[in-house]
Amino acid sequence: MKKFIKIIKWFYPGLKVKRWLILLLLSLFFVIFSAIRFSRDTFMVLKVFDAILFIFSFVGLVAGMKFLIVSFFEAIYPGKGKELIDIIYEKRFLSKGPKIVAIGGGTGLSTILEGLKEYTSNITAIVAVADEGGSSGRLREEFGMLPPGDIRNCLVSLAEAPQLMRDLFQYRFEGGEGIKGHSFGNLFITAMTQVTGSFKDAVKESSIVLAIRGRVLPSSLEKIRLEAEYSDGTAKVGEDKIPDEGKSIERINLIPKDAKPNPEVLEAIREAEIIIFGPGSLFTSIIPNLLIDGVAEEIISRNVMKIYLCNVMTQHGETDGFTAFDHLEMIINHTQKNIINCCLVNSGRLKYSLLVNYAKERSFPVIFDRERFKKNGIDIFEANVVSKSNYLRHDSQRLAREIINIYNYRKRKWKE
Repeated sequence: MKKFIKIIKWFYPGLKVKRWLILLLLSLFFVIFSAIRFSRDTFMVLKVFDAILFIFSFVGLVAGMKFLIVSFFEAIYPGKGKELIDIIYEKRFLSKGPKIVAIGGGTGLSTILEGLKEYTSNITAIVAVADEGGSSGRLREEFGMLPPGDIRNCLVSLAEAPQLMRDLFQYRFEGGEGIKGHSFGNLFITAMTQVTGSFKDAVKESSIVLAIRGRVLPSSLEKIRLEAEYSDGTAKVGEDKIPDEGKSIERINLIPKDAKPNPEVLEAIREAEIIIFGPGSLFTSIIPNLLIDGVAEEIISRNVMKIYLCNVMTQHGETDGFTAFDHLEMIINHTQKNIINCCLVNSGRLKYSLLVNYAKERSFPVIFDRERFKKNGIDIFEANVVSKSNYLRHDSQRLAREIINIYNYRKRKWKE
Protein backbone atom coordinates (compact mmCIF):
# COMPACT_ATOMS: atom_id res chain seq x y z
CA MET A 1 0.00 0.00 0.00
CA LYS A 2 2.83 2.41 0.91
CA LYS A 3 4.56 1.74 -2.42
CA PHE A 4 1.31 2.45 -4.26
CA ILE A 5 0.91 5.79 -2.40
CA LYS A 6 4.50 6.77 -3.33
CA ILE A 7 3.76 6.02 -7.00
CA ILE A 8 0.57 8.13 -6.84
CA LYS A 9 2.60 11.07 -5.44
CA TRP A 10 4.42 11.34 -8.77
CA PHE A 11 1.11 12.38 -10.34
CA TYR A 12 0.35 15.18 -7.86
CA PRO A 13 -0.14 18.57 -9.62
CA GLY A 14 2.62 21.18 -9.48
CA LEU A 15 5.61 18.84 -9.22
CA LYS A 16 6.89 19.88 -12.67
CA VAL A 17 7.82 16.26 -13.34
CA LYS A 18 4.87 14.69 -15.21
CA ARG A 19 5.07 16.90 -18.30
CA TRP A 20 8.75 16.16 -18.89
CA LEU A 21 8.37 12.48 -18.05
CA ILE A 22 5.50 12.16 -20.58
CA LEU A 23 7.55 14.03 -23.20
CA LEU A 24 10.49 11.73 -22.52
CA LEU A 25 8.46 8.53 -22.83
CA LEU A 26 6.54 9.65 -25.94
CA SER A 27 9.74 10.80 -27.63
CA LEU A 28 11.44 7.49 -26.82
CA PHE A 29 8.50 5.58 -28.29
CA PHE A 30 8.54 7.58 -31.53
CA VAL A 31 12.33 7.32 -31.85
CA ILE A 32 12.08 3.54 -31.75
CA PHE A 33 8.93 3.51 -33.92
CA SER A 34 10.42 5.77 -36.63
CA ALA A 35 13.69 3.84 -36.67
CA ILE A 36 11.86 0.53 -37.23
CA ARG A 37 9.58 2.08 -39.89
CA PHE A 38 12.58 3.60 -41.70
CA SER A 39 14.24 0.18 -42.02
CA ARG A 40 11.06 -1.47 -43.35
CA ASP A 41 9.44 1.15 -45.61
CA THR A 42 10.33 0.93 -49.28
CA PHE A 43 8.81 4.15 -50.62
CA MET A 44 11.06 7.24 -50.55
CA VAL A 45 8.23 9.49 -49.32
CA LEU A 46 7.64 7.25 -46.31
CA LYS A 47 11.36 7.08 -45.58
CA VAL A 48 11.56 10.90 -45.59
CA PHE A 49 8.57 11.05 -43.24
CA ASP A 50 10.21 8.46 -40.93
CA ALA A 51 13.45 10.44 -40.93
CA ILE A 52 11.68 13.70 -40.02
CA LEU A 53 9.74 11.93 -37.26
CA PHE A 54 12.98 10.43 -35.92
CA ILE A 55 14.69 13.84 -35.81
CA PHE A 56 11.78 15.57 -34.01
CA SER A 57 11.41 12.62 -31.61
CA PHE A 58 15.14 12.64 -30.83
CA VAL A 59 15.01 16.40 -30.09
CA GLY A 60 12.03 15.78 -27.82
CA LEU A 61 13.92 12.96 -26.07
CA VAL A 62 16.90 15.20 -25.35
CA ALA A 63 14.66 18.09 -24.21
CA GLY A 64 12.64 15.78 -21.95
CA MET A 65 15.80 14.43 -20.31
CA LYS A 66 17.26 17.90 -19.84
CA PHE A 67 14.17 19.51 -18.31
CA LEU A 68 13.46 16.48 -16.12
CA ILE A 69 16.98 16.67 -14.65
CA VAL A 70 16.72 20.45 -14.19
CA SER A 71 13.34 20.02 -12.47
CA PHE A 72 14.84 17.52 -10.01
CA PHE A 73 17.81 19.81 -9.27
CA GLU A 74 15.58 22.83 -8.67
CA ALA A 75 13.53 20.83 -6.18
CA ILE A 76 16.42 19.40 -4.14
CA TYR A 77 19.15 22.03 -4.48
CA PRO A 78 19.01 25.28 -2.43
CA GLY A 79 20.95 27.44 -4.90
CA LYS A 80 18.01 29.04 -6.70
CA GLY A 81 18.73 30.86 -9.93
CA LYS A 82 21.87 28.86 -10.72
CA GLU A 83 22.53 27.14 -14.01
CA LEU A 84 22.73 23.35 -13.99
CA ILE A 85 26.37 23.42 -15.08
CA ASP A 86 27.22 25.69 -12.10
CA ILE A 87 25.54 23.25 -9.72
CA ILE A 88 27.44 20.29 -11.17
CA TYR A 89 30.71 22.28 -11.05
CA GLU A 90 30.22 23.13 -7.39
CA LYS A 91 29.30 19.62 -6.36
CA ARG A 92 31.79 17.66 -8.49
CA PHE A 93 34.81 19.85 -9.24
CA LEU A 94 34.99 21.70 -5.90
CA SER A 95 34.57 18.46 -3.93
CA LYS A 96 37.87 17.30 -5.46
CA GLY A 97 39.72 20.45 -4.44
CA PRO A 98 42.56 20.45 -1.88
CA LYS A 99 41.77 20.00 1.80
CA ILE A 100 42.48 23.36 3.38
CA VAL A 101 42.64 24.37 7.04
CA ALA A 102 42.58 28.14 7.65
CA ILE A 103 43.46 29.33 11.15
CA GLY A 104 42.67 32.75 12.60
CA GLY A 105 39.76 35.00 13.44
CA GLY A 106 38.33 38.45 12.85
CA THR A 107 37.80 39.89 9.37
CA GLY A 108 41.10 38.51 8.08
CA LEU A 109 40.02 34.87 8.19
CA SER A 110 36.62 35.56 6.65
CA THR A 111 38.34 37.44 3.80
CA ILE A 112 40.44 34.47 2.72
CA LEU A 113 37.51 32.05 3.06
CA GLU A 114 35.46 34.15 0.61
CA GLY A 115 38.07 33.54 -2.08
CA LEU A 116 39.02 29.94 -1.27
CA LYS A 117 35.46 28.63 -1.64
CA GLU A 118 35.74 29.22 -5.41
CA TYR A 119 38.49 26.58 -5.60
CA THR A 120 37.43 23.88 -3.16
CA SER A 121 34.61 22.88 -0.84
CA ASN A 122 37.04 20.99 1.42
CA ILE A 123 37.65 23.97 3.71
CA THR A 124 37.87 23.95 7.49
CA ALA A 125 38.03 27.31 9.25
CA ILE A 126 39.50 27.07 12.76
CA VAL A 127 38.34 30.15 14.63
CA ALA A 128 39.62 31.79 17.81
CA VAL A 129 37.11 31.92 20.69
CA ALA A 130 38.62 34.49 23.05
CA ASP A 131 36.67 37.54 21.82
CA GLU A 132 35.38 39.70 24.69
CA GLY A 133 34.39 42.91 22.93
CA GLY A 134 31.26 44.22 21.22
CA SER A 135 28.20 42.09 20.60
CA SER A 136 30.11 38.83 21.02
CA GLY A 137 31.50 39.89 24.38
CA ARG A 138 28.07 40.89 25.67
CA LEU A 139 26.49 37.58 24.61
CA ARG A 140 29.42 35.66 26.06
CA GLU A 141 28.95 37.36 29.43
CA GLU A 142 25.14 37.26 29.52
CA PHE A 143 24.64 33.67 28.33
CA GLY A 144 27.91 32.04 29.40
CA MET A 145 28.57 30.88 25.84
CA LEU A 146 31.46 31.10 23.39
CA PRO A 147 31.63 34.37 21.40
CA PRO A 148 29.75 33.97 18.09
CA GLY A 149 31.01 36.99 16.11
CA ASP A 150 34.04 35.55 14.27
CA ILE A 151 32.20 32.27 13.76
CA ARG A 152 29.32 34.18 12.13
CA ASN A 153 31.64 36.06 9.78
CA CYS A 154 33.24 32.81 8.61
CA LEU A 155 29.87 31.12 8.10
CA VAL A 156 28.68 34.01 5.94
CA SER A 157 31.92 34.00 3.91
CA LEU A 158 31.50 30.31 3.08
CA ALA A 159 27.74 30.54 2.50
CA GLU A 160 26.02 29.47 -0.72
CA ALA A 161 22.72 30.83 0.58
CA PRO A 162 21.04 33.73 -1.29
CA GLN A 163 22.50 37.20 -0.72
CA LEU A 164 19.43 38.24 1.28
CA MET A 165 20.10 35.50 3.85
CA ARG A 166 23.75 36.50 4.08
CA ASP A 167 22.81 40.15 4.55
CA LEU A 168 20.33 39.12 7.23
CA PHE A 169 23.03 37.31 9.24
CA GLN A 170 25.27 40.40 9.04
CA TYR A 171 22.48 42.88 9.85
CA ARG A 172 23.27 44.89 12.99
CA PHE A 173 20.49 46.47 15.04
CA GLU A 174 21.00 50.22 15.41
CA GLY A 175 18.32 50.68 18.04
CA GLY A 176 16.11 48.82 20.46
CA GLU A 177 16.66 48.35 24.15
CA GLY A 178 18.79 45.27 24.80
CA ILE A 179 19.50 44.45 21.15
CA LYS A 180 21.23 47.64 19.99
CA GLY A 181 24.66 46.79 18.60
CA HIS A 182 23.90 43.08 18.20
CA SER A 183 23.97 41.44 14.78
CA PHE A 184 21.12 39.14 13.78
CA GLY A 185 23.59 36.30 13.14
CA ASN A 186 24.99 36.54 16.67
CA LEU A 187 21.48 36.40 18.13
CA PHE A 188 20.58 33.49 15.83
CA ILE A 189 23.61 31.44 16.97
CA THR A 190 22.82 32.32 20.59
CA ALA A 191 19.24 31.12 20.20
CA MET A 192 20.42 28.00 18.40
CA THR A 193 22.82 27.29 21.28
CA GLN A 194 19.90 27.42 23.72
CA VAL A 195 17.77 25.15 21.49
CA THR A 196 20.43 22.52 20.68
CA GLY A 197 22.09 22.63 24.09
CA SER A 198 25.62 23.27 22.81
CA PHE A 199 27.58 25.89 20.90
CA LYS A 200 29.16 23.21 18.72
CA ASP A 201 25.74 21.96 17.54
CA ALA A 202 24.53 25.54 17.07
CA VAL A 203 27.38 26.23 14.62
CA LYS A 204 26.61 23.02 12.70
CA GLU A 205 22.91 23.85 12.40
CA SER A 206 23.71 27.43 11.34
CA SER A 207 26.03 25.98 8.68
CA ILE A 208 23.08 24.04 7.26
CA VAL A 209 20.86 27.14 7.22
CA LEU A 210 23.51 29.07 5.25
CA ALA A 211 24.43 26.05 3.07
CA ILE A 212 28.15 26.68 3.52
CA ARG A 213 30.99 25.19 1.47
CA GLY A 214 33.19 23.52 4.06
CA ARG A 215 32.86 23.82 7.82
CA VAL A 216 33.61 26.26 10.61
CA LEU A 217 35.03 25.01 13.91
CA PRO A 218 35.69 26.83 17.18
CA SER A 219 39.31 26.03 18.08
CA SER A 220 38.21 25.04 21.59
CA LEU A 221 34.88 24.43 23.28
CA GLU A 222 36.19 25.86 26.57
CA LYS A 223 35.74 29.45 27.71
CA ILE A 224 39.13 31.01 27.02
CA ARG A 225 40.53 34.40 27.98
CA LEU A 226 43.76 36.02 26.82
CA GLU A 227 46.54 37.53 28.90
CA ALA A 228 49.22 39.75 27.37
CA GLU A 229 52.67 40.16 28.88
CA TYR A 230 54.25 43.48 27.89
CA SER A 231 57.91 44.42 27.50
CA ASP A 232 57.80 46.59 30.65
CA GLY A 233 56.85 43.57 32.79
CA THR A 234 53.15 44.43 33.16
CA ALA A 235 50.25 42.22 32.05
CA LYS A 236 46.65 42.66 30.92
CA VAL A 237 43.75 40.20 30.75
CA GLY A 238 40.94 40.50 28.19
CA GLU A 239 41.12 40.21 24.39
CA ASP A 240 39.44 43.56 23.80
CA LYS A 241 41.67 45.39 26.30
CA ILE A 242 45.07 44.09 25.15
CA PRO A 243 45.64 46.60 22.28
CA ASP A 244 44.49 49.55 24.41
CA GLU A 245 47.69 49.57 26.48
CA GLY A 246 49.78 50.73 23.51
CA LYS A 247 52.78 48.74 24.76
CA SER A 248 55.03 46.24 23.05
CA ILE A 249 53.66 42.71 23.58
CA GLU A 250 56.20 40.06 24.57
CA ARG A 251 53.89 37.09 24.93
CA ILE A 252 50.26 35.97 24.87
CA ASN A 253 48.96 33.39 27.35
CA LEU A 254 45.69 31.47 27.55
CA ILE A 255 43.52 31.35 30.65
CA PRO A 256 43.31 28.46 31.43
CA LYS A 257 46.75 27.53 30.09
CA ASP A 258 45.79 23.89 29.49
CA ALA A 259 42.69 24.62 27.38
CA LYS A 260 41.69 21.52 25.41
CA PRO A 261 41.13 21.60 21.63
CA ASN A 262 37.92 20.85 19.80
CA PRO A 263 38.58 17.20 18.72
CA GLU A 264 37.42 17.98 15.18
CA VAL A 265 40.18 20.58 14.90
CA LEU A 266 42.95 18.01 15.35
CA GLU A 267 41.22 15.68 12.90
CA ALA A 268 41.03 18.44 10.26
CA ILE A 269 44.73 19.28 10.67
CA ARG A 270 45.68 15.60 10.22
CA GLU A 271 43.82 15.50 6.88
CA ALA A 272 44.90 18.92 5.58
CA GLU A 273 46.92 19.43 2.39
CA ILE A 274 47.27 23.17 2.99
CA ILE A 275 47.40 24.92 6.38
CA ILE A 276 46.93 28.69 6.32
CA PHE A 277 47.72 31.19 9.09
CA GLY A 278 46.07 34.60 8.89
CA PRO A 279 45.71 37.23 7.74
CA GLY A 280 44.49 38.98 10.85
CA SER A 281 45.39 40.18 14.32
CA LEU A 282 48.60 38.40 15.25
CA PHE A 283 48.24 38.27 19.04
CA THR A 284 44.46 38.08 19.44
CA SER A 285 43.33 36.02 16.42
CA ILE A 286 46.15 33.79 15.14
CA ILE A 287 48.48 32.90 18.02
CA PRO A 288 45.70 32.00 20.55
CA ASN A 289 44.63 29.08 18.36
CA LEU A 290 48.18 27.71 18.39
CA LEU A 291 48.42 27.82 22.20
CA ILE A 292 45.56 25.37 22.67
CA ASP A 293 46.86 22.01 23.87
CA GLY A 294 48.02 19.79 20.99
CA VAL A 295 47.19 22.14 18.07
CA ALA A 296 50.71 23.44 17.37
CA GLU A 297 52.21 19.97 17.84
CA GLU A 298 49.79 18.48 15.32
CA ILE A 299 50.61 21.19 12.75
CA ILE A 300 54.38 20.79 13.27
CA SER A 301 54.12 17.03 12.62
CA ARG A 302 52.52 17.58 9.18
CA ASN A 303 54.73 17.63 6.07
CA VAL A 304 52.38 19.80 4.00
CA MET A 305 52.25 23.39 2.75
CA LYS A 306 52.03 25.61 5.85
CA ILE A 307 51.75 29.23 4.75
CA TYR A 308 51.61 32.48 6.69
CA LEU A 309 49.71 35.33 4.99
CA CYS A 310 51.46 38.43 6.23
CA ASN A 311 49.32 41.47 7.03
CA VAL A 312 49.49 44.46 4.70
CA MET A 313 49.53 47.00 7.54
CA THR A 314 50.73 47.01 11.14
CA GLN A 315 48.06 47.06 13.86
CA HIS A 316 48.36 49.73 16.53
CA GLY A 317 48.55 48.23 19.99
CA GLU A 318 49.63 44.81 18.68
CA THR A 319 52.29 44.97 15.98
CA ASP A 320 53.61 48.54 16.01
CA GLY A 321 56.91 48.66 14.08
CA PHE A 322 56.76 44.96 13.13
CA THR A 323 58.40 43.84 9.89
CA ALA A 324 57.10 40.84 7.94
CA PHE A 325 59.59 38.51 9.60
CA ASP A 326 58.79 39.94 13.05
CA HIS A 327 55.23 38.63 12.58
CA LEU A 328 56.50 35.17 11.69
CA GLU A 329 59.13 35.19 14.43
CA MET A 330 56.49 35.90 17.07
CA ILE A 331 54.49 32.85 15.93
CA ILE A 332 57.68 30.74 16.11
CA ASN A 333 58.51 32.09 19.60
CA HIS A 334 55.10 30.90 20.82
CA THR A 335 55.45 27.47 19.16
CA GLN A 336 58.40 26.01 17.17
CA LYS A 337 60.40 26.97 14.08
CA ASN A 338 58.98 24.40 11.65
CA ILE A 339 55.35 25.34 12.24
CA ILE A 340 55.46 27.40 9.00
CA ASN A 341 57.41 26.65 5.81
CA CYS A 342 56.39 29.49 3.48
CA CYS A 343 55.07 33.03 3.54
CA LEU A 344 53.10 35.24 1.15
CA VAL A 345 53.64 38.99 1.27
CA ASN A 346 51.95 41.76 -0.70
CA SER A 347 53.98 43.40 -3.46
CA GLY A 348 51.13 45.57 -4.73
CA ARG A 349 51.32 49.34 -4.63
CA LEU A 350 49.45 51.06 -1.80
CA LYS A 351 47.49 54.28 -2.42
CA TYR A 352 49.14 57.32 -0.87
CA SER A 353 45.81 58.88 0.16
CA LEU A 354 44.89 55.74 2.07
CA LEU A 355 48.33 55.53 3.68
CA VAL A 356 47.82 59.06 5.05
CA ASN A 357 44.48 58.05 6.59
CA TYR A 358 45.95 54.91 8.12
CA ALA A 359 48.89 56.88 9.52
CA LYS A 360 46.42 58.95 11.54
CA GLU A 361 45.43 55.68 13.23
CA ARG A 362 49.12 54.84 13.73
CA SER A 363 48.98 51.98 11.24
CA PHE A 364 51.79 51.67 8.67
CA PRO A 365 52.82 49.32 5.82
CA VAL A 366 54.54 46.14 6.95
CA ILE A 367 58.18 46.25 5.77
CA PHE A 368 59.29 43.16 3.89
CA ASP A 369 62.72 42.11 5.24
CA ARG A 370 63.49 39.48 2.60
CA GLU A 371 66.98 38.55 3.82
CA ARG A 372 65.79 37.42 7.25
CA PHE A 373 63.38 34.99 5.60
CA LYS A 374 66.14 33.56 3.38
CA LYS A 375 68.49 33.22 6.34
CA ASN A 376 65.88 31.15 8.19
CA GLY A 377 65.03 28.92 5.22
CA ILE A 378 61.44 30.13 4.74
CA ASP A 379 60.13 30.10 1.16
CA ILE A 380 58.95 33.57 0.16
CA PHE A 381 56.24 34.40 -2.36
CA GLU A 382 55.40 37.94 -3.43
CA ALA A 383 52.23 39.01 -5.24
CA ASN A 384 49.85 41.92 -5.63
CA VAL A 385 47.11 40.75 -3.28
CA VAL A 386 45.91 44.10 -1.93
CA SER A 387 42.32 45.20 -2.37
CA LYS A 388 41.39 48.14 -4.63
CA SER A 389 38.74 49.31 -2.15
CA ASN A 390 39.01 52.22 0.28
CA TYR A 391 40.81 49.97 2.77
CA LEU A 392 44.38 48.68 2.75
CA ARG A 393 43.58 45.03 3.19
CA HIS A 394 43.82 41.78 1.25
CA ASP A 395 41.66 41.08 -1.78
CA SER A 396 39.93 37.72 -1.22
CA GLN A 397 40.02 36.57 -4.87
CA ARG A 398 43.63 37.56 -5.53
CA LEU A 399 44.79 36.04 -2.27
CA ALA A 400 43.02 32.72 -2.86
CA ARG A 401 44.34 32.51 -6.43
CA GLU A 402 47.94 33.00 -5.23
CA ILE A 403 47.55 30.35 -2.53
CA ILE A 404 46.35 27.78 -5.08
CA ASN A 405 49.18 28.79 -7.46
CA ILE A 406 51.75 28.32 -4.69
CA TYR A 407 50.23 24.95 -3.78
CA ASN A 408 50.42 23.75 -7.40
CA TYR A 409 53.99 25.06 -7.72
CA ARG A 410 55.11 23.22 -4.58
CA LYS A 411 53.43 20.01 -5.74
CA ARG A 412 55.33 20.13 -9.04
CA LYS A 413 58.56 20.90 -7.20
CA TRP A 414 58.13 17.88 -4.90
CA LYS A 415 57.54 15.58 -7.90
CA GLU A 416 60.74 16.71 -9.66
